[in-house]
Amino acid sequence: MTIGWTSTPELDDRLARYADELRERGAITTDAVRAAFATVPRHAFLRSFYFRADRHALKPGELPPSELLDIIYANNSLVTHDGRTPGQPMSSSSGPSVMARMLEALRLRPGLRVLEIGAGTGYNAALIHAITGAEVTAVEAGDAAATEAAVAIAELGLAEQIRIVHGDGYRGDPERGRWDRIVVTCGIAGIPEGWLTQLAEDGLIVAPIAHAGVHPILTVGRDTSTVVGQIALWADFMPATGGLRPSSLSAHDPENDIATRPVHRLAGATPMVGAEGYTDLTCYLAARDERTTRAYVEDDSFDPVAGMTALVQDGAAAWIQHTGDLVVAGEAEHTGPLQARLRELADRWIEAGKPAATGWSTVFAPHPDLAAPLLTPSRWRHSDLRT
Repeated sequence: MTIGWTSTPELDDRLARYADELRERGAITTDAVRAAFATVPRHAFLRSFYFRADRHALKPGELPPSELLDIIYANNSLVTHDGRTPGQPMSSSSGPSVMARMLEALRLRPGLRVLEIGAGTGYNAALIHAITGAEVTAVEAGDAAATEAAVAIAELGLAEQIRIVHGDGYRGDPERGRWDRIVVTCGIAGIPEGWLTQLAEDGLIVAPIAHAGVHPILTVGRDTSTVVGQIALWADFMPATGGLRPSSLSAHDPENDIATRPVHRLAGATPMVGAEGYTDLTCYLAARDERTTRAYVEDDSFDPVAGMTALVQDGAAAWIQHTGDLVVAGEAEHTGPLQARLRELADRWIEAGKPAATGWSTVFAPHPDLAAPLLTPSRWRHSDLRT
């Protein structure tokens, strides 16, 4: 059975296969999340989307052709607003495997009230409601995206259970708190104290927090008087706008390319870690050196697929790639110390037994000198390391 949509054997079978594929990937681990993906039609939340540079428009109320359904019901992130329209931030429907893992991290159960920051298409809010059967409020900064999400929710007959609010997610929704769960679907720098006021005493926040130039997803909760976060999975999200993602907190914004200059490669300068271990190494670097980020260059000086984790300072950069190569750009007086630091930290990571990204936790503390106050990660600890 498909929620809010005329059910057909073909559509039901497609949704079931879609959910089963996510379970086979390990993204889905519980029957409740599997049932949500098998019954909530993703295509019903799309008016148009971009995929591999092509824009596809869907006709409201009509089942898309098979070639579009193949794209929609696969593990694809779909951009719905490209950010080119003034005042309209970029928006997307996140990759289903990441959505599923976040839903599992929320530990949802029937009756829990959920606040979502970043409604996007409204699809995630509908998945949440399918699991909890309770109230969901989703706040969306873009008015066009908010309108489209609200229309989709209404067309599926869910407007009484799911509220789409156009507004600044920094504020949350204090009038309707307290929330059992808060889930964030855009990249943020930290947690507003107002969210904690709106959160139930034993509540949980799942949010992509800026770290190493990306936004790994953390589960955040209270430990007595302390706010603690644990990395649940490595991912990246479109950055939020406004007070949730102030540019002043970024030593280097990954959207700003490193200026083109002669780039030098040091082949085999560090042990080869492979693509699978690269995320773990990146997380270790970021926990030990706040200059760690993801840095791109203006040209094709080197292969980004081999890794873009770098230390950036004073216009110079040094990258470590999973092939074991180091790449440097900038004056030698700046790149020398950066590459030495990368070698040192890579060796320490290996000596420590290559600790995994998901073992890292952090304590959140108020960040000074922000117009819109945030609690941001203040220190990182790993469950397998003493310090």
